[in-house]
Amino acid sequence: MKSGPSGLTRCRLVVDGQVAVTSIIEQWESGTTLRNVAYGTYGLTSANVKKEGPKYIVSDSKAVGHVSCSKPEKADHEVFTMIRKEHGTIDTTTMEKVITEFTDAASTAKECAGPST
Repeated sequence: MKSGPSGLTRCRLVVDGQVAVTSIIEQWESGTTLRNVAYGTYGLTSANVKKEGPKYIVSDSKAVGHVSCSKPEKADHEVFTMIRKEHGTIDTTTMEKVITEFTDAASTAKECAGPST
């Protein structure tokens, strides 16, 4: 299922009738940092963060990434991704791999490819 207001794309993966994973591609005003989004919006804390790099921050159940956009859909905006495990278990290495691949793939999405012509 995909939903979200302008500037936000949210997808939910449903397994056996339950939401297993939520993913989000979101646009923020330029100057917004990965740490602002991860810690301020998605509730990651220094106590639950397992790995932090220049493009992503990972906990056991959430990961946030900063997308490299050549032409953001909205001028003067940054694009971020978020993956949240809703049910089941996953290890930190897998969360890191998922957010890295999702963030890299988002760089080719409409949010980074500019407006359609």
